[in-house]
Amino acid sequence: MVEKSDVIVVGAGTAGTYISWLLSKKGFSVILIEKDRREEVGKRLDVIHFETDRVQMAGIPPFQVGAPDCIEIRDISTVITPDFKTELKIRALQTIARLTPFLNRMYNVLESDGVKLEFSTEFKELIFKDNKIIGLFAESNGNSKEYHARLIIDASGKPAVIRTTLPEDYGVETFTLGPNDVMYVLLEYIKWKYPNQPHPATDTGYNWWLLWFGPSYDHDGAILGVGQPGSFENARKAREDFLKRANLPPYEIIKKEQGSTPYRSPPYSLVADGFLCIGDAAAITYPFSGHGVTATWVLCIIASDVIEKTLKTEGYISREQLWEINVNYFRDQGAKFASLLTQLSGVLNFNEKEWNYFLKKGLIYQTGEEDDIPEPNKEYEEEMSVGEMLKFLFKIVVGLIRRKLSFKHMRRLLQANGLAGNIKKHYQNYPKDPKDFIDWAEQAENLWKQKKIAVKQLSSIKIEYH
Repeated sequence: MVEKSDVIVVGAGTAGTYISWLLSKKGFSVILIEKDRREEVGKRLDVIHFETDRVQMAGIPPFQVGAPDCIEIRDISTVITPDFKTELKIRALQTIARLTPFLNRMYNVLESDGVKLEFSTEFKELIFKDNKIIGLFAESNGNSKEYHARLIIDASGKPAVIRTTLPEDYGVETFTLGPNDVMYVLLEYIKWKYPNQPHPATDTGYNWWLLWFGPSYDHDGAILGVGQPGSFENARKAREDFLKRANLPPYEIIKKEQGSTPYRSPPYSLVADGFLCIGDAAAITYPFSGHGVTATWVLCIIASDVIEKTLKTEGYISREQLWEINVNYFRDQGAKFASLLTQLSGVLNFNEKEWNYFLKKGLIYQTGEEDDIPEPNKEYEEEMSVGEMLKFLFKIVVGLIRRKLSFKHMRRLLQANGLAGNIKKHYQNYPKDPKDFIDWAEQAENLWKQKKIAVKQLSSIKIEYH
């Protein structure tokens, strides 16, 4: 027996759940398949952060503090300089959620809106007709199931189980994520033995080590998290380097988690005949943090509008009909993220002393007026007035004169910023006509090859950022 629908989505995480909901609300039949059991989806991670304004933009049903899926909603974060001498307050409105309860709340919403959810159902292979995708085979409880749909969406996470099995000439890159394409994350849920003693506030970041203390479900505890590319061992050694210097009060480790997130540019095309990839399956993440949930929701909104137009037409959904997803995404958020990823190859070379200077002088978090609390740029691009630019350059010159900054690293930063501008401009000129794609992709590849590896030297390890 063949099950038919307008759309099949593979993967019921935050990406697959959201795109399924958007398309169902537009009146289309959607089947969402997931290899894990319903109550187990998201269990590999417990607590997750969402930018509150992006939750609202996505139209997600509001969170309620105290509900099973919402720990708290915060508006201030803290950043500590590497010398532990300066504390910066950052305005960052965040919703602290528990992932599995959130997903299960959303599953109820999806079902009420007509999405058919099938758990414990694992994708096996695609079905082609005339060299075009028309469906897939999946397995549930040892039984093979056949699904046909006009559009297949890969939201399967880092394994990208559909994208990586596409024919090489199908129009979407089939790369798998290697060690240098991944940010490895270690999480320890800790409980302070003496909570009244001074300790890092929850939601405190130590940028030099890519380490943070995040809110946990235990008010007398925190989540000690660290992320580094290359390996879990790199992340462990970075955490070890921090702990040797941080002079933390005693704590006990309640539980440990580990995971990874893409740390590379997405495929040059997200669409092909009858196919779309989103989320971690498409390496959609914020370059500066590794989070990708709300970034993917932006892509899903773009995609759902284009898909709505195509599903209202008759016949097979072609790559050409879906192409507008590429254009609208890569010319905006995709261009900004490509630029930021390139800029980081200059920033991450700075040593500890230079990070101290940059943070203390407000060169990373733009402070605005003297009494303002800095707020990270929500549009992921820095726009300065002439006056602000002059102040920024003055602080750079002073740092160079006083040897707080090195000419070598500043030169690397300027080179990275120049390349970032070229890459951003190239993505903003993403081809409207698929016929021009091959030339555009070749030029993009040549630009990315110019991006240099950044190197950070900690006391016990040298870490490379590719």
